[in-house]
Amino acid sequence: MQYIDSIIYSERNFKDGLLKILLGNALIFLLLSSTFERYEMENLFFHLMIEHLLFLVVGFLFGSGSDSIIRSFKSNQSIYGKNIIKFYSKYLAFNNLYNPFGLTTGLLFIFILFYWHFPSNFDQAIVNINMHLFMHVSIIFSGILLYSSFKMISRIQSLVFILSIDKIMGILGFFLADGDPMVYQTYPLSVQMTSGFFIISMMFIIDLICILLILLTYFKSSNI
Repeated sequence: MQYIDSIIYSERNFKDGLLKILLGNALIFLLLSSTFERYEMENLFFHLMIEHLLFLVVGFLFGSGSDSIIRSFKSNQSIYGKNIIKFYSKYLAFNNLYNPFGLTTGLLFIFILFYWHFPSNFDQAIVNINMHLFMHVSIIFSGILLYSSFKMISRIQSLVFILSIDKIMGILGFFLADGDPMVYQTYPLSVQMTSGFFIISMMFIIDLICILLILLTYFKSSNI
């Protein structure tokens, strides 16, 4: 009976992981569509917040999906399955040693995010197609790093991390909304100021959602 349960659990993990990876690929095709490309060129808020957030989600789905598929081989008795689990065990040991509390991957995630939102780097990626493509690929990779970090910490710690990033996003929004000085040279000043107000609004919405989830998680764990 336990063996059957293990097989069912493995199949569920494999299907769950495959679904996440397929969903991630579907999002990529959607983001690369002509409609989304047009929004990207016209709307700074869409480019900075919506598109980049969705590319992050793609990376997170790839990380989570791959993790689920690899774990599905735990009950696989073939040499191939055992080798995959052996490699996965070594990866987990390495991750625990060099990525305590998701700190290393978390810092790499922040670095990538900051690098591409720094004005000169962002402007250059807009006018250089190869750099633009590399920006999107690296943001997807940062989503995988974010998943690796979240695996190492609790749900409340993950939400606090999101709140911290959200505050930095809000600071960018205030700079854009102020309009002086002009932050990005590749978008008109009026577009930047409008985008700044939208970013600030988005910050407050994310704050509210995260705080509610933190409280819900706390009370649920405390059985209050």
